[in-house]
Amino acid sequence: MNSLKVFLTAAIVAAFLSSCEKNDDKPEVIDYSSGIYVVNEGAFGSANGSISFFDPVKRLITNGVFEAANGGMATGDVVQSFALANDTLGVIVANNSGLVRFVDLRTFASVAEPVEIEYPRYFIRSGSNKGYVSCGSFQGYLIVVDLESFSVTDSIQVGFGPENMIVNNGYVYVVNSGGWSVDSTLQIINTSSDEVVETIVAGKMPSDIDLDANENIWVYCKGYSDYVSVDTESELVKIDPEAGTVTWRGSVGVASDYGAVPPKMAVSKDGSKLFYLRPDGVYSMNTSNPVVSDVPLIDGSYYGIEVSPVDGNIFLFEVTSFTSSGKMKIFSETGAGIAEGDVGIAPNGAVFNIN
Repeated sequence: MNSLKVFLTAAIVAAFLSSCEKNDDKPEVIDYSSGIYVVNEGAFGSANGSISFFDPVKRLITNGVFEAANGGMATGDVVQSFALANDTLGVIVANNSGLVRFVDLRTFASVAEPVEIEYPRYFIRSGSNKGYVSCGSFQGYLIVVDLESFSVTDSIQVGFGPENMIVNNGYVYVVNSGGWSVDSTLQIINTSSDEVVETIVAGKMPSDIDLDANENIWVYCKGYSDYVSVDTESELVKIDPEAGTVTWRGSVGVASDYGAVPPKMAVSKDGSKLFYLRPDGVYSMNTSNPVVSDVPLIDGSYYGIEVSPVDGNIFLFEVTSFTSSGKMKIFSETGAGIAEGDVGIAPNGAVFNIN
């Protein structure tokens, strides 16, 4: 287990709140049902992706929780994402393994056989007993999964390379990144009928999506590059979901800038600010009156970003290499460093479930 290194004052630069000499591979935490789950991709082809658990009360990080709860079974090859299906059920999506796993949130033990899906990316709950899995490296689909039988019941054809999703007012919004092709669309699915009801052109290769305080949709579009002669703009796009129109867009570089840093973003706790990754750091923008800044709020190169719904702190994830532990770093909304700790290999984000 790892204690969290905490930044205090100028007089006391850093201190460990607690220490533990136990091996990370043998966690002693028993109940994982309340805390923060960190997604660690691992190295492609190595099946060393994992989930880390951060207890914000004890300020303790426990790595490899799935392996410990399942007899050493590997979590998967490229653990792309984790999501909450309900109060007791978690969903792990292992992209290169082609597996969607279902775990008991308290113990992280598997509760069913994994569902096999080709090129799965993200899961979102879309009803009381069902969820969607975005998948497909070319033509894409949302796979409908029954959360009682843990089986596939249907599929919904969407654009090419569907990625992240949000749910709001009975609709799921999915961005189609193009995968190994090119796409520029955001699609809206009615969760009652499991049908696409609207398609909106956002920008080339949209990869991330979020919702602000006024329920405007924000989409981060990477842009398209063939790394020879074509290199289109990367954009942040604001969409009015009721009108289905783009109300603002701003350039944040070009597609080739994002070879190592993914186009990811997160809204502030109150939804009034947007924090987004660029190659040189984290930038901030007002969601009501957006203006692209030239100066980062936080310097550095990061692989993932989240905002705590409890205290509004910014959680950043840093890849040191694809063979060694990554870093989780916590900053205040103003960009002041608070704490950091070691997690698994190639952390890309986190999910908050704090009771």
